[in-house]
Amino acid sequence: MPRSARKLSLSKIYHIMCKGIDGQDIFYDSQDKSNYLKKIENLKDLFSCKIFAYCLMSNHVHLVMQIEDTDLSRFMQSLNIRYTSYFNKKYNRSGHFFQDRFKSKCVENQKYFLDVCRYVHQNPEKAGICQTKDYHWSSYHEYIGKEKIVDKHILLHYFNENIDDLKKFTLLENSDNQFDFLEFELETNFTDEGLKDFIVKKFKINNINEISKFNDEELEKVVEIFKNMQYTSLSQIARVTRISRWNLKMIKEKIDEI
Repeated sequence: MPRSARKLSLSKIYHIMCKGIDGQDIFYDSQDKSNYLKKIENLKDLFSCKIFAYCLMSNHVHLVMQIEDTDLSRFMQSLNIRYTSYFNKKYNRSGHFFQDRFKSKCVENQKYFLDVCRYVHQNPEKAGICQTKDYHWSSYHEYIGKEKIVDKHILLHYFNENIDDLKKFTLLENSDNQFDFLEFELETNFTDEGLKDFIVKKFKINNINEISKFNDEELEKVVEIFKNMQYTSLSQIARVTRISRWNLKMIKEKIDEI
């Protein structure tokens, strides 16, 4: 089955996600992370792109960047090939290293841009590693300190160049859009348990059975969220929520007509 075409951003800004094959770690120590960032720095100059946010986790990477559409895949391919070569040589391994092709989401409005930069910076905290302000391998420290890779002026522009306001926004907990699709797009698909967990958190309910009490308007919101996602299906949603597939299908068709 051919791959679907990558969606192109009108703003040329993307949220990029890369993950180690089979979820394996892609960074073993600080030297690995430093090497990866150095390669980003070199390629940034080569491709004349801008980096707005990044976070290096043990088995995956987040980047928010602006780049010409024709250069996006070339940039990521160059980065992954160069880092894989370094890693394989250092640890005496061979073979594939990153899982499939990188994932990307278009960033095309101010709210989403602000939310995704915050999401990327808060990734370590949401993973239970440490507080956002204490994590060394994200661009948050570049914003409050010395600029190395990121182009700070765009994000800071929305806070009138006020670092304290940016810090308050970044460290804010329980924001409206804090639990979004982004983390789950690192996965190939949802398991039933993963889908249950997503729905419970997304809709702030106590357990999955509460979905059966949703009215039609609330169910439309559920279907609207999932209708364009490739990692689940109406059949799986029906199985997990115990709402008939026929009913979900009717809701989807209603939404499509709007």
